[in-house]
Amino acid sequence: MRVFSKITSDNLERREVHLTILTCSAIAILGIGMALLMYPAVFGGQAAPDRLLRVAFVGFCVLCFLLAAYMWDRQEMIRRLRRQLDQSRRQVAEVQKQASVELLNTLPNFSLFQDCLPMEFRRTVATLHNLSVLVVSVKLPANATFSEGKGIGLLGDAAKVLSRKLRRQDSVYILAPACFGIVLPNVDMAAAKKVSHLIAEGLTDAAGAGNRFPYEISVVNYPVHASGASELLQAVQNLMPEDKYARWQMEISLAAN
Repeated sequence: MRVFSKITSDNLERREVHLTILTCSAIAILGIGMALLMYPAVFGGQAAPDRLLRVAFVGFCVLCFLLAAYMWDRQEMIRRLRRQLDQSRRQVAEVQKQASVELLNTLPNFSLFQDCLPMEFRRTVATLHNLSVLVVSVKLPANATFSEGKGIGLLGDAAKVLSRKLRRQDSVYILAPACFGIVLPNVDMAAAKKVSHLIAEGLTDAAGAGNRFPYEISVVNYPVHASGASELLQAVQNLMPEDKYARWQMEISLAAN
């Protein structure tokens, strides 16, 4: 059987105020009670009360008052600092959300990926090299909505990892909601797997110990998985989620406003 009611984050501040009032009231009650018990001994039954006892009595009363006032002032300061800290955290979260939105908006979309992949393929064929494409799918939690910024923040963290792990000639695209495509020119299957491993390490570090966003990385390679540009594009599309890019762009725009 629960003796005390459960304290949650919603009623934490109200409970703290109640505790402050209870503490100050207890100090005041104990002080007044002790003063009432001391008063007869100090002032009653004596023709000339001892001056030392009177000073001690007055000092005790003043001390009780100061102690109650001090407790109230400290608790009020703690609440004020906590409100300032919460406000600072909200401001930092808003700045991080805006930075993530701006980063994601700078990445080219699936339409540009469709236009650039054939050109990159022709360049690869002309130089007799390999061409690899990494498809990185980030699985957002169910409560990670774009309007509240949590989903934007997680995708922004993932995009930062992808940008840091790539070479200058590599390029990152947003293929679909929570899905990135990375074009790796002149990279064979073995090298693409090494790059995939490096990106996986970075995403694991970004996800943190709480595993904020699971992910999946797939490799599509020419000539291992496709013999032409259309086959390569189709193989990438088969790995993409069903959600369309238009919906993603709309949600990004809503989050930016």
